[in-house]
Order: sequence, then C-alpha cells, then structure tokens
Amino acid sequence: MLYGSEMISSSGICNGFFECGYNSPASHGRARIYNRLSHCGGNGIFGEIVVEKKQMKATFSGGCFWCMQLPFGQVEGVISAVSGYTGGTKVNPTYMEVSSGRTGHFEAVQVTYDPEMVSYETLLNVFWTQIDPTDDAGQFADKGSQYRTAVFFHDDEQKRLAEASKKALDRSGKFAKPVATLILPYTIFYPAEEYHQNYAQKNPREYGRYKKYSGREAYIERIWHTDQKVTVYSTPQCHNCNEVKAFLREKKVAYEEIDLTTNEQARDLLIEKTGHSGAPVVQIGDEFIFGFDREKMERLL
Repeated sequence: MLYGSEMISSSGICNGFFECGYNSPASHGRARIYNRLSHCGGNGIFGEIVVEKKQMKATFSGGCFWCMQLPFGQVEGVISAVSGYTGGTKVNPTYMEVSSGRTGHFEAVQVTYDPEMVSYETLLNVFWTQIDPTDDAGQFADKGSQYRTAVFFHDDEQKRLAEASKKALDRSGKFAKPVATLILPYTIFYPAEEYHQNYAQKNPREYGRYKKYSGREAYIERIWHTDQKVTVYSTPQCHNCNEVKAFLREKKVAYEEIDLTTNEQARDLLIEKTGHSGAPVVQIGDEFIFGFDREKMERLL
C-alpha cells in the first residue's frame, strides 16, 4: 500500500524507461520513493509520481546481538537489522565499554521493517523464540546487565502490543518462572562497530560454535521447536481421563490414547516411571504426569 502520493508535472521526452530512487530514513517514519512513469501521453510529456512508503523501527535486546540480528534479518518485510547499543547514558559507546556493564546500555538489534509486509506482533514472536525470557541476569553463557532481555517501544501502540505479548507468554504456563523481559521506552540507538554487523554471515563457523556452546541453540530447540509426543494412558471408567482429553482438545494438542486394561506392557511402563498403576497418566515427551495436573501440563506443552 502506498501512503500518500502526489503528481509532479515536469517536461521531458518519453523514452520508455523507469527510474526509482530511494532514500532510507534515519528514524521511525517514512521513506520517500520516487517513481518516474515508464509511459506517457500522446504529447510525449511524462509525469513524475512521488509516493511515500511507510517504514517503522523496532528495537529488541536479546543477549548477544550476533544471535538476534540473523533471525530478524531473515523475516520477509524486514528491510534491515542492525546490531548496536541502547538504553544507557554513554554517548557513542564502544563494544568494550558496553561489555564492562558500566554504561547502562544493552546489546540490541534495531529492525527497520515495512508494516504492510510484516506486523510488529510477528517481530515480537521472532524475539520471544530466540531468547530465554525468564533469565533476569543475562542470556545463556553471557551474564551481566548488558545482556538482559528487553523490548524498547517506539510508540504507545508498540508498548501496548509488547505488554500484551509478555502477559500472554506469562499466562501460557510454558515456563516455571515468570517472564523477566523488560518493556522500556526507546531513547537512542548506537550502531555497533562494523565487525559486529552481519557477524553470522561473515563468520559462520565461529557463529555456529558460539550459538551452540553458549547453550542458546539447544534451548531454542527444546523450548520452541520440538513438537513433543503426547500420550494419554486411560481406562474406560476413568472420569479424570475425560477431563484430560477435553483439556488437550481445547489446547488443540494431538495425542495418542492407550487403554491400560488391554495393554500390559503400558501398565508395567507406568509403574516403573510413576509408581502408580491407575489412570489417567499423561506422557509429554519424556515426562509422566499422574492424574489431571493442569498447571504441569500447560508448562510442558
């Protein structure tokens, strides 16, 4: 969608070409795109259309910015993702200064995006699925105030969406601890040194090792990317079994049901794993839950 347009008349001979110039804005706002018509009227005079295409900024801190820049940059509709520093008081900080933990700055990524192609809610989802939102001391192997997680809102709408998203994640029961990610007003962003930009593409081997051995890669796979198999061990007369199955259907979770009255091997397995021979027992991944424990099921799903 084009945000506002105007026709500017100009003289010239139509030669059938198309030109487009682009000026990237330095701040949250609009970029101007200039399109010269590739066709003209019978009099050979072409016109020039000036259209303004909206761009927006979003700023996130998720620990080491190397691991945040790449996933944002891969999202369709994202124009750029820049590693840098925000939230502190030091003007034009260096990496070494921020790493000291004494500048008040967070390592961050600033995303420029086209809201007609990607929503802010989508960017929030990308953010959450790259971090451990319950860690208030840093991220994975990196500890210190500069590695804390935060969403820096640029306007009231971003604030509303960020707070609602955080609240929904907290209520999901996915985590045993509360979500510790901060929701803070955006002030200023300082791009990091050039060698930090697009680090994953420039140094794929070093980036891969860092992401693996920091613990981030395994955490993301375990928490966000693994579809865990769910099995309900039941008996025909078990009332709580029906409650468990209704809960899973409500959550739109696919499950396999095994009747303990006809499966001796399953009965032996449950006695070994839980010490119980009754029903219901819900197996989520490698975890066994005896009875209808809604809180534990929500946390594991």
